[in-house]
Amino acid sequence: MPDFGKALRGLELARPSQVVRPFSDQLQFLRTRWKVITNVVPAGEVQSNALGSHYFIRNDYTDDYFHGKVRLSRFSTFDLQTLITLMRQKASVPERHRIVFLDTETTGMQGGTGMCPFLVGIGYFDEDGFRMVQYFIRDFDEEPSMLFALGEQLRKFDLIITYNGAAFDIPLLETRFTLARLESPLPAMSHFDMLFTARKLWRNGHGSCRLVALEHEMISFLRGPDIPGAMIPRAFFDYLQQRPTPALRSVFTHNAHDVVSLAALTVLACDRVILEPAALDDSLDLYSLARVMERSSEWRRSIRLYEMAFRGGLPEPFHRKALEEISVVYRRAGEYEKSRDVCNELMRDPEFSMVGYEGAAIYYERTAHDFESALIILEEALSRTENKRWKALLRARWDRLQQKRLEL
Repeated sequence: MPDFGKALRGLELARPSQVVRPFSDQLQFLRTRWKVITNVVPAGEVQSNALGSHYFIRNDYTDDYFHGKVRLSRFSTFDLQTLITLMRQKASVPERHRIVFLDTETTGMQGGTGMCPFLVGIGYFDEDGFRMVQYFIRDFDEEPSMLFALGEQLRKFDLIITYNGAAFDIPLLETRFTLARLESPLPAMSHFDMLFTARKLWRNGHGSCRLVALEHEMISFLRGPDIPGAMIPRAFFDYLQQRPTPALRSVFTHNAHDVVSLAALTVLACDRVILEPAALDDSLDLYSLARVMERSSEWRRSIRLYEMAFRGGLPEPFHRKALEEISVVYRRAGEYEKSRDVCNELMRDPEFSMVGYEGAAIYYERTAHDFESALIILEEALSRTENKRWKALLRARWDRLQQKRLEL
């Protein structure tokens, strides 16, 4: 937003054809107008640097602060490293005070160089608790100053955590740093995008993985009245055109909630993979967690999780998919008879499973050493499937078994 001096000069240069009020009246009008405009943003301060000035807001959350049901101070770097490893992410976890959470609010979703982040919120842990700071531009000419200050702050951290930042926030900020001819701190930082983790853990059981939806269902945090994302650019443009509305203050609250909820959801995701699940946990959440564990070094944990999910009642098609998964894990763990029983169930199902046929054939070949039964199962499978990939795999196994039988 133009500063007071700019606005004053604009009145002084009014066209001669206009009726010009006395200078004292003009000054009083500007003072009143400026007060109205500045009152629509939360209390903060103007920060200045070599590239200009911008607006800065800070809020602190003490160690005993609960965001919904999550106490933020429980955040653990050890648990986070476990979570990142299980999710097959490459980010390395530094000390707690070297981790930052980030979210941006922009002028729209048009993409390219035309989209500008007018508000950037970051949160991080310090010795007193969790600190939330926001960088706001009052007009587009303040963006270089804001980016310079943001860059200096981000250089204090080694790991950045976002929600869909890999596709949106990080590329956007990289572009804006480049356009401002500033060196970006982001390439030197590790990045962990919590969206992908949230999808793996909760999409099957809860559908929407929007941050607002998950903070309500998983964190039990209620925002109350919140500005829709589609209205955020309009609130900023109204502010630039000196038509301020209460909606702009809601943008700051929305951004702060996004950052703090991201930190709380990270704590909850760590709990999900570290703590033992409860007996009454949602069966689809247990199934999702079992799949994560199955693809990790802790794959043996997936057996109990799949079994708990079955007891909770898995709907189709998840039930059949879980049977396929656990048949393989049983075999991997040396529980061959359990694997065979699951495979038999899969073969009896009207929606028959080639995984079941293959698993049964493997059992009779490798464990029971009953080649005849294995061949019969493979022949039945070949007669039922039209899938070219499965036909090729099963035919290769059948040919190999025939050769083995002839060699005996």
